[in-house]
Amino acid sequence: MKRKKKKNSLSFNIDRYWNYEQKKAKFNIYLFISIIFIGILGLAFLLSASSYLTIKYNINRYYYVIRQGIFLMLGIILMYLISKVNYKIYKKYAFVIYVIGIILLILVYVPPFSVSVNGARRAINLGIRFMPSDIAKFSTIVMLSTFLARNQRNMMYFSKSVIPTGIIIGIPFVLILFQTDLSTSFVLALSLAIIYLVGGFKSKHLPPILIFVVIGVFILYKNLEQYQINRFTAFLNPELHYNDLSWQVLNGLFAVSRGGVFGQGYGKSIYKNGYLATEVHNDMIFSVISEEFGFIGSVIVILLIVSITYMTIKEALKSKDFFAKLLCLGIGLIYVIQSLVNIAVSLSLIPNTGITLPFISNGGTSIVAFCIMFGVVLNISRFNNYELEKEKKNNVLK
Repeated sequence: MKRKKKKNSLSFNIDRYWNYEQKKAKFNIYLFISIIFIGILGLAFLLSASSYLTIKYNINRYYYVIRQGIFLMLGIILMYLISKVNYKIYKKYAFVIYVIGIILLILVYVPPFSVSVNGARRAINLGIRFMPSDIAKFSTIVMLSTFLARNQRNMMYFSKSVIPTGIIIGIPFVLILFQTDLSTSFVLALSLAIIYLVGGFKSKHLPPILIFVVIGVFILYKNLEQYQINRFTAFLNPELHYNDLSWQVLNGLFAVSRGGVFGQGYGKSIYKNGYLATEVHNDMIFSVISEEFGFIGSVIVILLIVSITYMTIKEALKSKDFFAKLLCLGIGLIYVIQSLVNIAVSLSLIPNTGITLPFISNGGTSIVAFCIMFGVVLNISRFNNYELEKEKKNNVLK
C-alpha cells in the first residue's frame, strides 16, 4: 500500500487561494468607488499643485499627473485582482512577507541599491525605484495580525506576548527611523500599537511597557538629527524662524487662511509658486487644496478620508475571523493616521514631518501600496458578504 506524501507546509497551491467560491461574492463597491474617486481627485489637485514646479524645471505641464495617473491605473488593477485572492494566504506566509519587508528596508543602506532623494536615503532601485517603507507598512501589519491571532492563549504571559510584539514592531521602526524618516516610523508604530491594544493587550503589562516606551523615547531623543530638533524648536516659536525653519509651515498656514470659506478657485493658489518649498506636491498639497477650495473643499476631502476609514473599520467589525479583523483595522489605521499627520502639518498642529497624503500627494510607491492594502480589505469584504448570504440561505431553509 502506497503512503501518501505529506504536503510541504510552504508549498503554494494557487487554486486554493484563487479559485474559491467566495471570490464570486460582491465586495464593498462603495469603498472601491471611493478610493478611485479620491485617486482621480488627487490627480486634479496634483495638476494644480505641481504647475509651478513644471515651469521651474522646464518640463511637461502634465509630467507629474501622467506619471501619477499610470501608478493609479496600475494600483486600481492590482486592487481589483487582489480582491479576488483569499486573504488567508497572508496569514500562512506572514513570516515570509515580513522578512521580505525587512530585507527591502535593509537594502536602503546597501550602496548598489540605495537611492538618495533630497539628501535622504529612503528609496532603493531594483530595476524600478520605490520606497520600501511603504511595503514594510503592509508586511508588518500582516505579521503582527498573524501573531496576535495565533497566540491569544499566550497573551497573558509577558515573555510570550509583549516581547515578541515589541520585536515585530521594533525592527521596522528602527530601520525606518535610521533613514531619518521620523514621520513614517511614528505612523507605523502608532498604528501597530493600537492593533496590539485591540488584539491582545493586558492591563497588567502596562507598567513594564511604559518603562520600555520611556527608555525608547529617551534613546530616540538622543539620536535625533539636529535638523529634526530644529524643526521642533521652530514649531514652538514659528514667528522667530520665519525666514528659515518655519518658512514652509507658516506659508502653508497663510495659504489655508487665504482660502477662506469657499477658496480662491482651482489653479489660483499663489503660495504654491515657491512659497511652500519644493515639496508642495507632496507634503504641503493640503495647503494648496485649502487655498483653492477653502474650508468647504478641505472638509469634503477630510470627510472622504473619514468615510474610507469608516468603511474599512466596518468590514473589520463584520468579519468573524480575528486575523481579518486585525488586518482590516491595521490598514484603516495606517491610512487615516498618515492622512491626519499630513493634514496636521499643513495646519501647523504638529511639527513639520514630511509625509505624503495617501492617494493625493505625488508618489507612485505610496499609491500602489495603499491600493494593494485596500485590495486585501475588499477581499475580506467578499468573505463577509459571502458569509452573510450563506446565513440568509440557511435561515430560509430552516
